[in-house]
Amino acid sequence: MKPVRKESDAIHIHAKDTDAMTSLPKETKQVKPEKKIQGFKKFGYVRLWRGFKDDPLWKKKRKFSQWEAFEDLYIEASGTDRIFLFKKRHHVALKRGQLITSQRDLAKCWGWHRTSVVRFLKKLERRGTITVRPSDLGRIYLIITFLNYDELNPKNKENE
Repeated sequence: MKPVRKESDAIHIHAKDTDAMTSLPKETKQVKPEKKIQGFKKFGYVRLWRGFKDDPLWKKKRKFSQWEAFEDLYIEASGTDRIFLFKKRHHVALKRGQLITSQRDLAKCWGWHRTSVVRFLKKLERRGTITVRPSDLGRIYLIITFLNYDELNPKNKENE
């Protein structure tokens, strides 16, 4: 005799409880869908190793999508406050969530025209994702700051 399951009990699916493992368990009840989830907060996180940029699939010369460009910026952002050696000659103080680059370097990396880079960065600024300001090294170099970096990338010993 099978024990009676309560609604609060967890349902474990075993091969014998399903019809050829292609349909729902025989004892599954219809559940009302939950309210629509807004934003990213309830989806959790995926760890992304910064070294993936060394993979030949990433290094392949191509025109980046906007998502790939966003990932590239995010991966390049500093995981901790530090002094960064830029262009092998300039020491730049970066805070967590910041990077230093130029429109020209981004255009070359992403396979875009420089004006497309400018429009994309302005789009991210309007959305409240980043701020862009000239660096102390001159107008061609930019300091990009992710405004929600700590929220999307919580501190831990592995990302410092």
